[in-house]
Amino acid sequence: MISNSSTSYETPPTLVPGSDCISITRLRIRAFRAIDEPHTCLVFMKKHCEVLESYGLEMITSNNDDWPNNPNVYVLVAESLTTGEMIGGARVHVAKSGFPLPIEDAIGDVEPKIVDLIKQHSSHGGVGELCGLWNSLHHKKIGLGVRLGRSAIAFSNQLKLTTLMAIVGRPTLQSCLNIGFVESEILGDKGTFPYPKKDLLAWALGVMNAKTLETASALDKKFILELREKPCQLKKEQAGRLKLEIDYQLNMERETSCIN
Repeated sequence: MISNSSTSYETPPTLVPGSDCISITRLRIRAFRAIDEPHTCLVFMKKHCEVLESYGLEMITSNNDDWPNNPNVYVLVAESLTTGEMIGGARVHVAKSGFPLPIEDAIGDVEPKIVDLIKQHSSHGGVGELCGLWNSLHHKKIGLGVRLGRSAIAFSNQLKLTTLMAIVGRPTLQSCLNIGFVESEILGDKGTFPYPKKDLLAWALGVMNAKTLETASALDKKFILELREKPCQLKKEQAGRLKLEIDYQLNMERETSCIN
């Protein structure tokens, strides 16, 4: 997972003349299997790479061109309904034989216990990883990263996942804890690793029960469960003074869009 981009793809929300209210920002957050939309994956990779390069983090191990061909990768993208531009994204990798999770490549050399930990959790159900999370600078104020994270956890039940893992940096640690991730202190130095650079710390996290969400905050749990109950819906949300309309399309059955 990665913090916000310094690249802008859409004009930021503006004040409505004569009002203290911000004009409504209309977005769509949708999910699909990577191999079903190769072009969209190419756009995702390009924009994600731009984000990483702006932070000098192009060495992130999940930043590669292998995952679009992995049948066990699912993608979430946030798109502006005004411009059609992709303004954020995230991926969920499902652990399968022959397809190690990105976290194994990232820290496996310094912490071989990660492989056994994944096998251990696999005995209780599916294991996946949330990674490749990014969003543009002009959408930082609408909490797009958190909304993509919530959507990924909501979506994970369709993949039969009971455990979801992630590697996060300090800027996104608290928001990840809020949506249900917990620090895995049995790995590394009480859960931390020097990653992706020696002078940066990252945390290995896991939602140890992605079904019950018992470790999520009350607010985030309510939001995630609403998306699980109705994965296709139009939600009116608030981010400070910013008003949002988000068309959530998280059903792999490709339900008809909530917005005509």
